[in-house]
Amino acid sequence: MKVVLSTPPWKTSELWPPLGLLYIASSVAAQRGDEVKVIDAFCENLKKEDLVRRAIQERPDVFGMNCSTHTFISAIDALREIRIALPDTILVMGGFQATFAADRILREFPFVNFIIKGEAEKSFPRLLTCIEQGKIPADVEGIEFIENAHHHSNPPTLIDDLDSLPFPARHLAHDVDYAYYFNNIRLTFGKLTTFCSSRGCPYKCTYCSCAAFSHRKWRPRSAKNVIEELESLQGEGYESCVMIDDNLTNSKKRMEEICDLIRSKRIKMQFYCEGRVDNAPYSLLRKMKKAGFNIIYYGVESASQHVLDYYKKGITPEQSFRAVQTAKRAGMVVVVSLIIGAPGETKEEILKTIEFIRKARPHAIQVNVLDCLIGTAIWKEMEEKGLVQPDDWKTNHRIYEYNQESLSKAELDELVDRGYAAYAETWKSAGGALEALSIVMRNQTARIVARNNLFNPHVREWLRSQGR
Repeated sequence: MKVVLSTPPWKTSELWPPLGLLYIASSVAAQRGDEVKVIDAFCENLKKEDLVRRAIQERPDVFGMNCSTHTFISAIDALREIRIALPDTILVMGGFQATFAADRILREFPFVNFIIKGEAEKSFPRLLTCIEQGKIPADVEGIEFIENAHHHSNPPTLIDDLDSLPFPARHLAHDVDYAYYFNNIRLTFGKLTTFCSSRGCPYKCTYCSCAAFSHRKWRPRSAKNVIEELESLQGEGYESCVMIDDNLTNSKKRMEEICDLIRSKRIKMQFYCEGRVDNAPYSLLRKMKKAGFNIIYYGVESASQHVLDYYKKGITPEQSFRAVQTAKRAGMVVVVSLIIGAPGETKEEILKTIEFIRKARPHAIQVNVLDCLIGTAIWKEMEEKGLVQPDDWKTNHRIYEYNQESLSKAELDELVDRGYAAYAETWKSAGGALEALSIVMRNQTARIVARNNLFNPHVREWLRSQGR
C-alpha cells in the first residue's frame, strides 16, 4: 500500500526532524515494505491548504498524522479536509494528544478511522496488515476505533526492547534545512538531526504528560546500539545532534559508557541534551563535555521549594544552583527552563526565581507561564475542581484561566518580562562579560554560534529589547 505520514501544519522556528514518524516509517519498511512518504508540514511551515494539496497529489491508501495538544486543532482541521478530498483514504492519528483523548476524538470527529495510543512501531504495521486484508484490527495493541457503533479500545503500548527497532528513516525527511532559531538567531549549524537513546520518564512532575505516556517506565538503548547509530550518522555527514531523551543521564554507568565509546570511535559531533539537576555530578558532566555534549538543558522550574513540591519535581533550589555551576565548570553551555504561575505561588516566590537567574547566571533561559495540558496531573486537578470546560481538551491553556489562586495574566506576563530582563542584566556586568568570553573559548558549540551570528542584526535587536 501507499502510506503518507505527516506532522500537523504549523509555523515554527524549532526545525527538528519528526523522529517519531521516521521510526514508524523504518518499522513499516522493515516489517511490510509499503511505499512510505513523510511530509513534515510542521517544519515546512505548511498551511492547511498546502498539506491537503500534497495529500491529494500522493493519494495514499493510509494517511497518518501525529499531534500534540498545541497542534491538535490544526491537525484535525487538516484531516477533515483530507477526508473530503480523499474519501477512500484511511485516516490514523497518534501522538500525545491522540493517546490521552482517543475516545473524545473518535466520538466528535468520526472521519478519523483509527487512533494509535502510545508507541506505534509495532502496532502501526499490524494495523496496515489488517487494513490490507480487510480485517477488523480489534487485537492490535494500542488501537482505538469505532466499528458499527462498537467502541474498540486497547491500552496504550510501549516498546520494551528499543535495540530491536530499526534506525529512523531519516532519508524520508529531506525537504527542510533542519536547525533551531531563536528570534531569527540561528543556534545550530551544520547538518542536524534528532536522536533518542532512551524513552520514558520515571518521575511524576505534575505539569508534564511524559510520565503518563510512558507509564513512568524508563527504557534505555544499549550503549553499543547507540554508538552504531551515531557512527552511521557521522558517515552520512551529520554534524549536530539533539538528544531528545527525557532522562539521558538516568543511568550514570550507561552514559559514561556511551561517552567512552564516542571518543574511542572518534565520533566528532556536537550534542545538545537535557539533564536533571539531581543527577549531575561533575565527573559525568566533564566526561560528557569531552565527548561533545556541549549544551545541557535543565528543568529548574522554580527557586521556591513550595512550588517545586507542588510540581512533584523531587529536587531542591540548592541542587539546581549547584547543577548549573557544575555544568559551567565542566565547560558546558547551560540552558534552564523556569515556570511561573503555579496555583498558590506568590509574587514573592516568583521574584525569588528571578533572583535565581541573577545568581546562577545560566547561559540561556526559557521563562513560561504554567500550561494546563490534558494527560497531566494538573489537568486532572482542574477537572476534579470542575474548572475545565467541555472543549478545553482540544488545546493548551494557561493556568490563570482556571485557578483564581494564580496571579492574573497581566501580572504573570510582566513577571516573565522581568525574568528575561534580569537575565540580560546579569550578562551586561563585567563578570558576565568575562564569563561569556570564557565559555566561547572553552566550548566549540558556543564558538560556532558566536562566529556565525557575529554580524546578525537580529542579535543586536534582541539585546536592545532586553535592555528596555
